[in-house]
Amino acid sequence: MFNTNVRSSYFLMFRVLFPRLTVSSLDSSQGHFSRKMTASSAATSASSSSSTSTTTITTTMMPDESECLKKEEERFKSPDPAPTLDEEVDIATLPSMLEDDPNGNVVECDLGFKGPRWGPQHAGAMKLASMYSKEKRLQEEVSLIFAIFFFITVFVNLLVSWETSIWKSVVFYAVLGVMTADFLSGLVHWGADTFGSVETWFGRSFIRPFREHHVDPTAITRHDFVEVNGDNFMLCIVPLGLILYQQLTYERAELTQWASFHWYILLLGIYVALTNQIHKWSHTYFGLSKWVVFLQKAHIILPRSHHKIHHISPHACYYCITTGWLNWPLEYIGFWRKLEWVVTAATGMQPREDDLKWATKLN
Repeated sequence: MFNTNVRSSYFLMFRVLFPRLTVSSLDSSQGHFSRKMTASSAATSASSSSSTSTTTITTTMMPDESECLKKEEERFKSPDPAPTLDEEVDIATLPSMLEDDPNGNVVECDLGFKGPRWGPQHAGAMKLASMYSKEKRLQEEVSLIFAIFFFITVFVNLLVSWETSIWKSVVFYAVLGVMTADFLSGLVHWGADTFGSVETWFGRSFIRPFREHHVDPTAITRHDFVEVNGDNFMLCIVPLGLILYQQLTYERAELTQWASFHWYILLLGIYVALTNQIHKWSHTYFGLSKWVVFLQKAHIILPRSHHKIHHISPHACYYCITTGWLNWPLEYIGFWRKLEWVVTAATGMQPREDDLKWATKLN
């Protein structure tokens, strides 16, 4: 079943989609909206007491903004379990950003906030976008050049030395590579979402995009190939460089022994390099190739309807973004919360502390 916070998010979304429904009041004990269909007969004023008509009204309680921020902080520090894809709500039938608004961005300050909670006009999003520097752009461009060179060279060398006897192991490693890439995408995504600060050099370079993505999820659709994929390609340079070194220095007999593993690293690298492009496609709703849409619907790559679960505040679930295959099992065993407990116990760092700061930077 969906937990209370997730229910309230979808009910709030339905209010945006179907504005004539009266679906509000704020549950003061939880800080979230519960679904209450309200109708009351409004008595006319003394000056118009002769009127006998009744009207249906909706009462919207306006909570104090500081109280809402406190509730938001509690949710970021202690997120509820991820929603399950059960029969209660067919997630595939729901629209997604910008089409939906599970975190109350466009409704009339129902959550007590006086500024947009996400989007390009969000104060935090504008600040984070302005921190994308020329130096960062150069690093991404150089990473792409080197990685593409290594990809092509390693692939050609593997084809030249191809042995038909290893084809079964290559198929096995191709599947294992997808699974590994999906897990690694979740691990990196979880780490950058949960810990670290944009105030450090490393944070400005590599954590900033994760913070921006939560407060402006569709910004990624406005970024070009270099900005979207530069960092992922960078991660492939060292392992591919080591393989190329072996190809240039090992004897053919040794290379034959290593060939299956080299194919595994190459295919894993391809999946890793394309992960953020796949992620971008999961936020893109117009102009996608029919092949991309087919792969999404077949759940061969991350589907749009699947990834929207991660974008329900506080963005603390469904981190795997290559295929999303591992999201459910990892959530089922509580992997990420347990990992957070270990990191907090070892370092004292609090999960999502920096993410909360940017999410609540409304002016």
